[in-house]
Amino acid sequence: MSSSPRSYQSYKELDFRHVWHPFTQHQTLFEGDNPLIVESARGVELIDLEGRSYLDGVSSIWCNVHGHSVPKLVQAIQQQAEKLCHSTLLGISHTAVLDLASLLPKFLPAGLDRLFFADSGSNAVEAALRIAIEWWYRLGDTRRTKFVSLNGSYHGDTLGAVGVGYVKDFHGHLEHVTVQSLRVNPPHVFRFSQGLSEQAAVEHALAALGKLFEKQSQSVAALILEPLVQGASGVWVHPASYLAGVAALCREFDVLLIADEVATGFGKTGSMFAIESAGVVPDLLVMGKGLSGGYLPISCVASSDRLFRGFLGKTEEYKAFYYGQTFAGNPLAAAVSKANLELFTESDLLARLPSRVEFFHRLLDEHLEPLAHVDEVRRCGVMVGIELTVRPGHREAYTPQSQAAWRVCNRARELGVFIRPIGNVVVLMPALVMGEDDLARLVEVTARAIEESLGSV
Repeated sequence: MSSSPRSYQSYKELDFRHVWHPFTQHQTLFEGDNPLIVESARGVELIDLEGRSYLDGVSSIWCNVHGHSVPKLVQAIQQQAEKLCHSTLLGISHTAVLDLASLLPKFLPAGLDRLFFADSGSNAVEAALRIAIEWWYRLGDTRRTKFVSLNGSYHGDTLGAVGVGYVKDFHGHLEHVTVQSLRVNPPHVFRFSQGLSEQAAVEHALAALGKLFEKQSQSVAALILEPLVQGASGVWVHPASYLAGVAALCREFDVLLIADEVATGFGKTGSMFAIESAGVVPDLLVMGKGLSGGYLPISCVASSDRLFRGFLGKTEEYKAFYYGQTFAGNPLAAAVSKANLELFTESDLLARLPSRVEFFHRLLDEHLEPLAHVDEVRRCGVMVGIELTVRPGHREAYTPQSQAAWRVCNRARELGVFIRPIGNVVVLMPALVMGEDDLARLVEVTARAIEESLGSV
């Protein structure tokens, strides 16, 4: 049972009175009147105040890698806390971040060994965008003031990140204060709107990007994309051939390439980074979420030395990169991140991942694909989006007021599994270490929740 001095009712009253939750409609939360309040976690289970366990089906919002309360990761934080909890990176350094910096490049493509640390995925994306714009400016090319991004992309919630990851339902009120990027359609748009095959859709998408570059590349600083999977738009997947084609066009037209791997990095797509599937080396690689194994906030932009040297100069030239956060590269977060990377190697996790992913995908085919109200099950590695449909056989989304996906997730919670939706899509994203029994439980409970919430016919 819980060791907490407060009751569930007391904590719920505190939550409803004081906490403003992100991405949450509180009127709906209040009406539900039964918020999940987690007190502890172990392995792949979250444990609430009254000792009930819930399978963590979204890896605590896509960041947990090795499970909760892993001794090696907990000890790394404890040992670092005894030495140094925080020190700035503004002009000085500390041993925890240097130890991480000695290890992280070994997991990155050759040449991306200049590391800029931040404290969140959004802030790392913001840093990458500014580096790209400012690098061209430092070279004397003041024309390159635009970005290119994919329709339906999501890159975070700072204003720069919103500009390249604009979602009208979320950000319509911010349109007048963001720098809107030039947008191109990813392959799935052509596949669904025009009924094209995957290969033909890739060809159309790349042709459209090529035409845009032909007209405007001289004004473009960089293209940013989520490699292989557009996660927050509903787990939309594009093939490695598209990623490779985008990289080739960026090289041809001398446009910097930013790979936003905040969500896709650290094994989520089946390899350490999604760019590996296409052999792509971006100019800037953005990391977050899984960098610390999901234990503490930290993010990073990996850059080539070529870009870094564009900011070198005399003090009076003001060429330094004037951007950063107080807790960027925090020692506690850096220490657990190093331990997280060590655990990847010690556990041989990536080598064991393909068979686990194959098993997971087979479960999806057997239990979810046949359901009447499942239109499509998109997947890449452990990233899964289950698109719901009102009418079996028709791509017809549920209305927002129906709260269909939320009903599914609430029923799953009653059955002991925590998952979350994005609009009309139910998302599954287990930690990489989740075993076959728990993967089976995750899929089977999700299937049951869909049938019981939406009907079997």
